[in-house]
Amino acid sequence: MKYSRWYDKYPELKSLLALLEQVNDEHIDLIAQDFLQIIMEKYGSNFDEKIVHLNENAPPGYKRWYDENYNLHTCIEFIKTLNDNEKKDLVNSFIMALMSFITNVDQG
Repeated sequence: MKYSRWYDKYPELKSLLALLEQVNDEHIDLIAQDFLQIIMEKYGSNFDEKIVHLNENAPPGYKRWYDENYNLHTCIEFIKTLNDNEKKDLVNSFIMALMSFITNVDQG
C-alpha cells in the first residue's frame, strides 16, 4: 500500500491529526503543551537528544498545518523518531490527553 504522508500508515495518529486540525489556535497551544509534558514524562533525556537531531535536520520549509505551532510540530516530529510500538503508545497517550482536555473545556 502506498501512503502519501508518513503518518497515513498509522490510523490512530492519522485520526488524532484530523481531530487536532479542527481545534482553534489557542487550544492547540495548550494541547501541544500537554503533549510535550507527556513526552518528557515518558522519554526524559532521550527527548532532548532527539530534539537536537530534529533541529539539525529540520525541513527547509514548514508547509503542514501543524507546523504553524512550534510545540505541536515538535511533538509530531518526535513521533517520527519512535519505533511502531512506541508510536502507538505515545499516540494513545496523546488521545487520552486530548479527550481529557475536551472534557475539561466542555465543563468549564
